[in-house]
Amino acid sequence: MGQFKMPPISTLAGSTFINYLRVLKQGRIAPEYYIKVVLTLLIIIVSTPFHWWESILFKRRLSKFRFEKPPLFIIGHWRSGTTLLHNMLCADPEAGYVTTYQSLFPNNLGSKWIFKTFMRINTPEKRPSDNVKLDVDFPQEDEFAFGNVQPNAYYNFFYFPNEYKTFYEKAVHHKNLTEKEKKRWFNEYGKLLKKALINSNGKRLVVKNPVNTARIKHILKLCPDAKFLYIYRNPVTVYLSTEKFFRNLLPVLLLQKVDPLFMEMLIFDVYKKLEADYVQQKALIPEGNLYELKYEEFEKHPVKEIKRIYSELLHEDFDKAKEYFNKYFESIKGYKKNSYKVNRELLEKIRAELGDYMKKYGYDIPDDIVVD
Repeated sequence: MGQFKMPPISTLAGSTFINYLRVLKQGRIAPEYYIKVVLTLLIIIVSTPFHWWESILFKRRLSKFRFEKPPLFIIGHWRSGTTLLHNMLCADPEAGYVTTYQSLFPNNLGSKWIFKTFMRINTPEKRPSDNVKLDVDFPQEDEFAFGNVQPNAYYNFFYFPNEYKTFYEKAVHHKNLTEKEKKRWFNEYGKLLKKALINSNGKRLVVKNPVNTARIKHILKLCPDAKFLYIYRNPVTVYLSTEKFFRNLLPVLLLQKVDPLFMEMLIFDVYKKLEADYVQQKALIPEGNLYELKYEEFEKHPVKEIKRIYSELLHEDFDKAKEYFNKYFESIKGYKKNSYKVNRELLEKIRAELGDYMKKYGYDIPDDIVVD
């Protein structure tokens, strides 16, 4: 499949006017991206009256809203199987989630009948990185949405990769944020999650966001009874898949130039940061509210593993939703995973950088990796 093509409009198009300006101030924009910045601004200006309507429409509902069941947060490094796990769990009719539409237009749920049309025209049938099917109403992670309602979201690094360390520290550790900014961070994330459940008419919110792997303490502040489902995968495959993901997606999102070798360092660095933060914070999770899942086991026995999740983590009747999981599993049986060919130099670099994690989780070089 060729590189994903779309009009020169940023995923910040769903942002508010003030938030858009705040995000743009966080990095230096290269001149070749000025047209994208301007076209995105035009969409935001057109959307602004609908943002005001959104505030009026949801203000009362949000003030009275309470989660009926503890939200479930799927965590783990990108490309570890979080999407497959998320999609399968959201096959349960009682699941609520952030939709792909909300992930880009979180301030336009009250006017989605207008903006969905625009989004459908510009959304590819499959993700460019792994050929997973896309649709505006499918489950989606929430970090892009979060970056469109307040400026301290990690995915702002997609626009300004050279500032990724700053974005990580602000979005994850709240470093150098004022008390007002921290308060806004929590208020906006709580509002985003509540609106997701209202929008999708679910009973239990199922959230998939790899960034949350490193901010468990913040999630627990918002939702003290939250459940966490951590999925891990062979670090070699994770690296290669992440590298391909960046290679396909970054050109669509960038607002500045970046050295390809820099991205290699970024992937290694963030992998280590995410793992360290998870290990440090997972002890904060109340007993019984964390389930750790090996991707390779989930891939072999998906329905069996979902049953265990329902029994041991959610404490719900799996049989009520079993037919929906079986149906979803049947629908993806023809799906083919990416295959990877890697030169020995890069493989040795992966071993050197991520070898400790391979050893920790009991992994070696995958059999399906072709080495030059």
